[in-house]
Amino acid sequence: MSLKFDGFDEFKKNILLLMEKDSEFFSGMETKSELGKIIEIANQKPSYEEKAEKFLELIRKDDKVAHF
Repeated sequence: MSLKFDGFDEFKKNILLLMEKDSEFFSGMETKSELGKIIEIANQKPSYEEKAEKFLELIRKDDKVAHF
């Protein structure tokens, strides 16, 4: 992915928008099976926000799926 800005003001505007965004970062290396289990559990929550919170909680646990 590449980005092109026509000037510093456009660059600055986009950086500020990015910093204002309420985003979560996560990373990990899970098998498709483990990810599927995490997604299935998170999907039981009623709202998108609760699903996201549960997903992030589970993906960040040390011994993730083994406790389910």
